[in-house]
Amino acid sequence: MKTYRLWFRWALVVAAWWGMAVIAAASAIRPVTYQGERYVRLEDLAGFYGGTLEPSPGTDRVTLQTRWADAVFRPDSRELRIGGTLVWLHDPMTRVRGSWALREGDALHVVDPIMRPAEHLRRAGSRIVVLDPGHGGADTGAKGKRGVEEKRAALDITRRVRSHLIAAGIKVYLTRDNDRFIELEERARMARRWNADLFVSIHLNSAASTTAQGIETFVLAAEGFSSTAGGSRSAAAPGNQHNALNSALGFQIHRAVLQQTSAPDRGLKRARFIVLRNAACPSVLIECGFLSHPEEEKKMMTEAYREELARGIARGILNYVNLARRAQRETAP
Repeated sequence: MKTYRLWFRWALVVAAWWGMAVIAAASAIRPVTYQGERYVRLEDLAGFYGGTLEPSPGTDRVTLQTRWADAVFRPDSRELRIGGTLVWLHDPMTRVRGSWALREGDALHVVDPIMRPAEHLRRAGSRIVVLDPGHGGADTGAKGKRGVEEKRAALDITRRVRSHLIAAGIKVYLTRDNDRFIELEERARMARRWNADLFVSIHLNSAASTTAQGIETFVLAAEGFSSTAGGSRSAAAPGNQHNALNSALGFQIHRAVLQQTSAPDRGLKRARFIVLRNAACPSVLIECGFLSHPEEEKKMMTEAYREELARGIARGILNYVNLARRAQRETAP
């Protein structure tokens, strides 16, 4: 426990340093202070990216057009679409002294890493991936009316992801490769012991309503912000040292799975899950569909659909790895 506390303190120091480094690297994104909070005006963000800011015809949306992708913002809302993929901001876009603006944390830790991943991935590791099949043992997780258990489907999908990554030359560890229970804290510790460069936790969803469906992907909420689902504002956690890389990895995985499966898009979201809070590397938790939705459970019963999910997750991870390696080659002396 003493060792863990020392590691946690060290992680907070690194998180603070990394946060300052990100802010310094993006210093041209000039914040303004309004009612005690720091914001970035969309017009300033457009200038920084060399893009344009235009109202979307026939809607209340505002579109930031850049050479990388279009980002479509919804006034007074946390909803954002980047290249058509749904991304949830921490806080709603709001008016600041007559201009639409984002919280500085959203500009630095959400928008910029997705729009310009190469600027953030120059020091990112890409050799070792830890895959974490959710639940296990007596903890079955979600269960559908047809009998599909989350713990079993998640393990099957994870094994398939592993096969695709190994074929691409990536070293992969699994937190569990059989039906056994592992504490959440231990899953993060395992990734740390294996010197993981990436951690991806794979789950299936459930809801009280049988109409809820689709893919949603989670990364850690930035310090000082609440989760997408609400709740109290959070203090810093070890995983916050990777805020920008979490967003870049989460976006690549989320977009790739949607492209592979054509499932409904519930967005890249923010949460305070233990495996994300305690992570020592960029980390993502993906919910691959709702077992409470009859059609999604039916698809999950087929090997073909589980394979599609696995291909999407592996593709997203490899997209991130390739972006990191390209960024490093371009900056090598």
